[in-house]
Amino acid sequence: MTVVQSAAQELQLKKQFAIDAYRTSRQPAQFFERYTTALDQLLSTLWQEFFSGSRLALLATGGFGRAEVYPFSDVDLAIAAPDTLTEAEQEQISTFVQTLWDIQLAPAIKTGSLSELCQSALDDLTADTAFIEARFICGNHQLADQLLQQLSLQRNTALFIEGKLLEMQQRHNKQQGSGAVLEPNVKTCPGGLRDMHTMLWLAKAQGLNANIQALINNRVLTRAEAGHLVNSHKQLAKIRIELHLAAGREEDRLVFDLQSLVAENMGLRDDDKRKKSEKLMHQLYRATKTVKQLNGIIIPMLRGRVFSILPRVVHQIDEDYYQVGNQIAAYDKEIFKKKPEHVFRIIEIVQKSNGIITIAPRTLRTWWEAARKINRHFYNQPENRKRFIGFFKEGTGLTHTMRFLNLYGALGHYLPAWGKIVGLLQHDLFHIYPVDDHILMVLRNMRRLALDEHVHELPFASGLMHSFEPKYVLYLAAMFHDIAKGRGGDHAIQGIADARQFAADHFMNEEDSELLAWLVEDHLLMSLTAQKEDIQNPDVVKRFCERVKTPQRLRALYLLTVADIRGTNPKIWNSWKASLLESLFNSANRYFAGGESNRAIIASQRQMSAMDALTDAGYDAKQQRRLWQALGPAYFVRHEENEILWHLPQIIDDVEMPKIAVRRYDAPNTLQVMVFMPNAERLFTRLCRIFSHHGLDIMAARAFVTEHNYILDTFVIQFPENSETADYQRIQRSLEHELNGFLQGVFQDDNIACGLRSRRARHLPIAPSISIIGNDDAPGWHTMHIVAINRPYLLANITEILSDHNISLRYAKIATLDERVEDSFLLFSRDLDNPKKQLELKRAVFEQLAN
Repeated sequence: MTVVQSAAQELQLKKQFAIDAYRTSRQPAQFFERYTTALDQLLSTLWQEFFSGSRLALLATGGFGRAEVYPFSDVDLAIAAPDTLTEAEQEQISTFVQTLWDIQLAPAIKTGSLSELCQSALDDLTADTAFIEARFICGNHQLADQLLQQLSLQRNTALFIEGKLLEMQQRHNKQQGSGAVLEPNVKTCPGGLRDMHTMLWLAKAQGLNANIQALINNRVLTRAEAGHLVNSHKQLAKIRIELHLAAGREEDRLVFDLQSLVAENMGLRDDDKRKKSEKLMHQLYRATKTVKQLNGIIIPMLRGRVFSILPRVVHQIDEDYYQVGNQIAAYDKEIFKKKPEHVFRIIEIVQKSNGIITIAPRTLRTWWEAARKINRHFYNQPENRKRFIGFFKEGTGLTHTMRFLNLYGALGHYLPAWGKIVGLLQHDLFHIYPVDDHILMVLRNMRRLALDEHVHELPFASGLMHSFEPKYVLYLAAMFHDIAKGRGGDHAIQGIADARQFAADHFMNEEDSELLAWLVEDHLLMSLTAQKEDIQNPDVVKRFCERVKTPQRLRALYLLTVADIRGTNPKIWNSWKASLLESLFNSANRYFAGGESNRAIIASQRQMSAMDALTDAGYDAKQQRRLWQALGPAYFVRHEENEILWHLPQIIDDVEMPKIAVRRYDAPNTLQVMVFMPNAERLFTRLCRIFSHHGLDIMAARAFVTEHNYILDTFVIQFPENSETADYQRIQRSLEHELNGFLQGVFQDDNIACGLRSRRARHLPIAPSISIIGNDDAPGWHTMHIVAINRPYLLANITEILSDHNISLRYAKIATLDERVEDSFLLFSRDLDNPKKQLELKRAVFEQLAN
């Protein structure tokens, strides 16, 4: 056996021993020590084999340099030469690196002369960061020391710190999408391992020893903070090690496929309340939150130790506080212990000041300690209550204020009900944030509606918000609408008591209190009505308005609904949902203004508008009468004016001629499709299959059968999520070609039984639900509601079942909520009046949803 083979075998044995020992103890520090030592020994052996007596030096850099190497991480190395590498040395290095690959290591290596390596550090912040962790392994020790000394001397500490902080901010900005939230990267997520490394790099760049005890001695950390930091690092490192071992490769994302396995390996188990994967995600959430809390103290403190090119401005605010730069500091750091009311007083000053962004680190340290002691006695002080509700009445900076109070736990101590939802996960396939983060996102959305600089985002809603008073009630409604989540039962009903108690405790008048309580109770009313019911039906609008009662409540509910949906998941809000809500709002507004609610009158008004438009377009009365006879009066009840004015010019020339029409909808990635053709079995199902075949997502569908037995079906569909704008025209042309062929009787069934569910849906499924409700006033008419996991071909599969049971689909309301669907179908079949037939239909649909 060669030296290389022997060394490689020894490394594998030692690595496996380190893994086995870790699985017994679950101590990351021991694993790092054993594995790093094994790597050092391997590299020293290979160095003697390839570079014995060489002038070169081998250094460990990056994670290997700080002795934090994960089971399948890259091995960061540098090979330094006194001057330019010779061809022979380059050959040796190439063979050495290939050998490392051959023994299944993943070397990430920098090579060059002393001056070249120093220049690379000047040119590249990432390279400089790797070198700040560098340590000598073997070879020319004097050269390695010289390199490290020169790197330290040339490093501009202030620029290095500013560069790392900018890099951290950019990294956080990239971690905002649903994927980053649901499948977080343990290394790079906000509060992850990289943020902890950043703290240590800032210390090392200043020449400080980054050892925890040394940082305590240098008064960078308190003992309590050091304990929090060590525990958080241990938790995050443990999860990352488990991820590597579970995946059998480098994997830093806590992907759905691995969450349950990692949780199982960490000793977590399912119970009646939570899945093991939820427990794991909660552990990650707590660890990253602690890191973010410490970041707010330690990073500004380390940054403040270094000279800044920015001028240092200091001036007195009042007898208790002064401003330094963009931070507020207390003269007496014990003020929060002596006068607890200052826990909110300092926040009030920050909120009302344009020039202050945050609390200075040493003041923040003592503020945080006092904030953790907020209790019932603190809550009962009228001064504190007035200040807390004052945050909402002030409005400015409210989102930042609430996020700050939540981050440091003050919000949960002040409102115990809030403390119960912190980090509470929602596995319903459309919420992507924990409950507290979702609420704060809704609050942020509500505030943006009130700000002039965001009017362009939602002009209609912003216009309503600007004229609405009192705004603070809307902000409180955002805070309380989901506060009762996780208690079991209906959170909207349970949240009423919390809202009423808060209002009474915080001096709100009766009118504002009632509005707040009602908004909490009925915060889902508008969303459910718009997405599940036929809002073109005047009876639906009337029932909705009877619940809402006043125009002020209507405006408030509309604004809360918009903010809530947009704060649930970036994928859920789209122009289609915006138009649904706006249409319902306008219909309800007309109702409150005394407009007619009788369906016959509304249908007549829509028909009159259509007549005017068609007359203006040159169509005579005879053509119009023929069209009205073909469509029937129900058409004008079922369709809104916008659709009517689009449909009718397409079909008036010949009401017997099949026709398709496709137009771009409100958003660039959305189409509206009309299909007009003689009625036949399974047409709706086949149309759904055509859309799925093109990867199009059905956002809404309206099935309608005319008096002369033609279908006039309308769909709102969305282009595939990953398609580029340049692909839209090609996809639309291909769709139109297939639909025109379909009108001629050409249909190629792709024979796909059902599409694949997403990874999230496979690992965090929801139980499907089906309800069938009959109409007592109209025998044979029923509404079927379905909640299920979204997947391609789902709508086609459901409508196929309806056809199999000889059930006529008259209207479908499709609500796609990311990976969850909540669909409603208006059905006609006298057989469904028989409970046995209903049960058969439910069983068939359940079997399909289970696929």
